[in-house]
Amino acid sequence: MPVFVLSTLFGLLRIVILLVTPQVVSLLVDRVINPLLGAEPKETASIFLFLIKDIPADDYARIFLVLAATLLVFAVLFFVCFYLKWNLAHNYALKSQKAMRKVALDKVNSASTPLLNSFTSGDLVLITTSDPTRISDMYIHQAQFLLDNLFYISVSVAFLCLINPYLIILPLVGGIGSAVVVGCFRKKVGAYFDQSWKDSSKLSTTVQESVYGVRTVASFAREEGRRELFDQDNTRRYNTNIKGLHIFSRRNLITQCIRSVVITGEVALGIFLGLRGEISAGEFTAMLGYVGTMLWQITGLLFTINASQRNLVSGKRFFGFLQAKDEAAERYGSDIPSAEPTLELKGVGVKSGEEHALKNINLSLPYGKKLGIMGRTGSGKTLLCKLIQGLAEADEGEILIDGKPIHDFDRNELLRAYSYAMQNVFLFSNTISANIALYDPFVDEETIMRYGRLAEVDEFARRFPEGYQTTIGEKGFGLSGGQKQRISIARALLKNASILVFDDVTSALDLDTEHKVFNNIAGECGNKTLLLVTHRATALKDCDEILFLDRGEIIERGSFAELMALNGNFAEIYNRQINEVTYEE
Repeated sequence: MPVFVLSTLFGLLRIVILLVTPQVVSLLVDRVINPLLGAEPKETASIFLFLIKDIPADDYARIFLVLAATLLVFAVLFFVCFYLKWNLAHNYALKSQKAMRKVALDKVNSASTPLLNSFTSGDLVLITTSDPTRISDMYIHQAQFLLDNLFYISVSVAFLCLINPYLIILPLVGGIGSAVVVGCFRKKVGAYFDQSWKDSSKLSTTVQESVYGVRTVASFAREEGRRELFDQDNTRRYNTNIKGLHIFSRRNLITQCIRSVVITGEVALGIFLGLRGEISAGEFTAMLGYVGTMLWQITGLLFTINASQRNLVSGKRFFGFLQAKDEAAERYGSDIPSAEPTLELKGVGVKSGEEHALKNINLSLPYGKKLGIMGRTGSGKTLLCKLIQGLAEADEGEILIDGKPIHDFDRNELLRAYSYAMQNVFLFSNTISANIALYDPFVDEETIMRYGRLAEVDEFARRFPEGYQTTIGEKGFGLSGGQKQRISIARALLKNASILVFDDVTSALDLDTEHKVFNNIAGECGNKTLLLVTHRATALKDCDEILFLDRGEIIERGSFAELMALNGNFAEIYNRQINEVTYEE
């Protein structure tokens, strides 16, 4: 804030210099230039008469030197103030943008899934990138510009009144007319900026999806379809901007006409007053400077209002997101899970419209239990994994950790208790090593390679010229699905949390590699709790308990031997998969 105030003061000082300069010019014309041309020195209303009060009226050289030196000092001060204001304001703006982006990203990282789902990815990108820039522009630049404009206009009116009160009539009428014009266009301008934001968000989302899904698009030969969708969004944004162009063109045409009429009328009035001897030539010169610059300030005021309307849309979106009530996240307390947490679900259900995505889930997970989860696509396996970690919210029943409701715990501490390898693998544009060390970027290379060996990353990473230091792209470009899954598993193992959750992370692996990975995990996790979601029944033979889900309900549960004896869904899938393997051999 002190920097902002100091920047504002330098800006006002710069405006003061601009305002008083015509007073010096007025003296220069009336007391030097006109007398040298044969006219009599004129008395003037200049505020700088004191500078030449003790100099004889006919000593034009001394008067000129004093006034020229004054103008030079003003010029130096003007540029010094301009430089200081510019640097202070922009440094402050850049720091505020950096801080706002951090706050926005922190909010994104800490927000619950329901809150994030209420915004598109395009919205979140704009909120964390462009909105902070526009907001800082509004508070750092537009606010100061507005203050400068109003200050200049007010003081100019005072100086014009000092020269001759009649000179303020036309500028005031022109200013009121311009304000009326801006007011008439205000709703249209606001609607344009609002629609422009929506179009930008939609276009941003389309571009992100096209980039992230480039492989999928190519595999289905849908490049033309995605191109058409992009063209639609791009054309929509173009048409909106054309409408905005027409709005601003009409408004600016009217205001420029008002400005031209005011200047013409003011010149005519000045000539009339000069012929009547009511103002001097120097005062006429000062009047032209004040009127011309003042009308430019009014135009600047309009541009400031324009930019402010656009930036208000960004501010509304940005602060709307920051202040959005995150009811799911706010339900959590401050307790910390124990080093060996126990889990229990009692009658847990999650609704999806009128139906249930999960229903009547009862589950006990003492520390160290190995739980396998199977079920057909859409049966609720992933949702169950998210529920126990607080990544999704239950509508019915209760989830207990160490005998306490899940919401008693600090959400971040709760998430630290889990190592989660997700079904949909996301890899960052970084090295293989950095992706594995996501939880602890400062871990030593030997530890990274150890977990890489456990997840069978070593098998392919060492074939690259740069090994674990090989850079991979967004979404794991350059790697196969199985390679990405193995990096995801190594990343989860390195976190070394109390509870390991592997959500169908070996679907792209061949059976031999999957067998090696699961054996390594079993040896590594020791007495840790393990939740293993998979479509391969053969991978669950060593689990303490296996759940089979169907349409959100547990329809079979028990040990491997018990489910095989039951001869139900699990046994049918297991036998079919065994026969498929035998047939392939």
